[in-house]
Amino acid sequence: MDLTYICVNHNCSFPGATSFEMTFKAESIMDEKNVASLFCPFCRHELMLRAPDEIPQQLSPNGTIHPH
Repeated sequence: MDLTYICVNHNCSFPGATSFEMTFKAESIMDEKNVASLFCPFCRHELMLRAPDEIPQQLSPNGTIHPH
């Protein structure tokens, strides 16, 4: 399973139609607890880990979980 981090800043200057996101192959990261904080290159806001579809009960209202 890939890990996707997204920018949830509503004032982000990312020019795309959706939020800025970065995806990493699961084998490139030991686990979510050993990842440094990631920041959006457009607004410098901390990126949030997008929750996998399997755990909807743990989602925040914007569909993300915090990487810490």
